[in-house]
Amino acid sequence: MRTFATSVIERRLEITAGHTTHPYEAGWAGEAVFFVQVEGDHPDLSVQAQISPDGLHWVDRGRPSVVAADEQIVAIDLANFGGWLRLAFAGATPERPATVLVHLALKG
Repeated sequence: MRTFATSVIERRLEITAGHTTHPYEAGWAGEAVFFVQVEGDHPDLSVQAQISPDGLHWVDRGRPSVVAADEQIVAIDLANFGGWLRLAFAGATPERPATVLVHLALKG
């Protein structure tokens, strides 16, 4: 039987500038899916998955996803990612903030 876990990484966090989520240790997992939900009116958001061997030094993984202003949710799949995961957001400003909810689903 496979191991499965889902965690809330960010809950209704208002972003007004570039932002990275809290790092999450996921070395035991073979697959990961970030679900990024944006509530209410928001700008186009760029969401970049990042991986790390130690939770301190980060490298982008894959191409950024975009949550368009008329969309509410995207999913970002990852495999072969090492030990630590997080997301980096760009596109929000103080004049045009975004409120995000991020779930991370892991399978081992």
